[in-house]
Amino acid sequence: MNHRKTILPSPPARGFTLIEILMTVVVLGILATVALRSLQNSIDASRVRETQAEIDELARAIAGNPDLYNNGLRSDFGYVGDVGALPSTLDNLMTNPGGYATWKGPYVTRRFTQDADGFKKDAWGNLYTFSSGITIASTGGGTTPMTKSVAPAAADLTTTPVTGTVTDAAGNPPGDSSVAVTIRLTYPNGSGSTTTATATPNSGGSFSLSGIPVGLRTVQAIYRATNDTVAVATAILPKSGATVAMRLPKSPFAGNGGGGGGSATLVYVPGTAATATSNRDMLFNIFNSGSAGVIITSATATYSPTLYYQTVQWGGTTVFSYSGSRPGSGTPVTFTAGQPIGPGTVVTVRFNSFYTAPSGGGYGNVSATAFTVTFSNGSTVSFTTP
Repeated sequence: MNHRKTILPSPPARGFTLIEILMTVVVLGILATVALRSLQNSIDASRVRETQAEIDELARAIAGNPDLYNNGLRSDFGYVGDVGALPSTLDNLMTNPGGYATWKGPYVTRRFTQDADGFKKDAWGNLYTFSSGITIASTGGGTTPMTKSVAPAAADLTTTPVTGTVTDAAGNPPGDSSVAVTIRLTYPNGSGSTTTATATPNSGGSFSLSGIPVGLRTVQAIYRATNDTVAVATAILPKSGATVAMRLPKSPFAGNGGGGGGSATLVYVPGTAATATSNRDMLFNIFNSGSAGVIITSATATYSPTLYYQTVQWGGTTVFSYSGSRPGSGTPVTFTAGQPIGPGTVVTVRFNSFYTAPSGGGYGNVSATAFTVTFSNGSTVSFTTP
């Protein structure tokens, strides 16, 4: 029997049609475009964050970090705090602009040593725009502009006020002694060195200084009559400046009044009375607490016991020498020439060589002696020698 095997034909192979291929390509292109756009957006966002962080760092380099404190005082004021002026270019933050002794930079970190100018460029590689010493700007790659000002105005950083009060240890204001008080504040002058601002308080102790750049500074109060000094560290902040309360270590202002001294008045400097030359000489300091200078032509010393002196010195110069007999208590002596004493000026007055008699006699002892000395302008001072 003849069996025949029937072989059926295979179905024809089916490939992708041109339309399917084109649609696949289009879909892949869309997906790639979306992915690239997402990647680009992510890159741009990263560049924005990096640029903003760099701008913030540059701002802190110029005016300091307001969040840094030490012992309760803001401690970081950047370039302005050290130099006393705003940088003219961003380069000043990295390199000393002219051999400035007060420059303590660099104030920014250089992340990539192979790019010396990297700190001046944003994340797109474009240079920052720097204007008026306070404003830093980036174009943001043309899509996201960024601008930051370290202060509303340059003067807010470079010309701030410093005000305060000065009293003695007991809380007394200087009164008539105010002319003998000097307030001092040393600060960088913007050109690489320093300068000192000074002021005289009023009778109530209030004083003010202006044009001081921000920074951590020390304010001094010096009472020249007794050389008492107090120094107070203070942070001078943008625009508002600083207010300080200063108190001298001793109490020399008690009883000095509060008028401010419209006329020249000579005041005894507490604690300066002394004896010398085996207690044969008496000396003390006075200062002019008035607002104008005065010329003294004579003096009268009143005291007990009965003693007589030979000479009087004014600031180290002999202005009276006895002739014939020595003057005693209550006897006016006229100076060889009028002696000027300016406002706030301290002078040492000395009565020398006390004897027990107008002529001849032995040496006198003026220790533990109460004196009252009246000058030609009507000023009277009283004290007791040690």
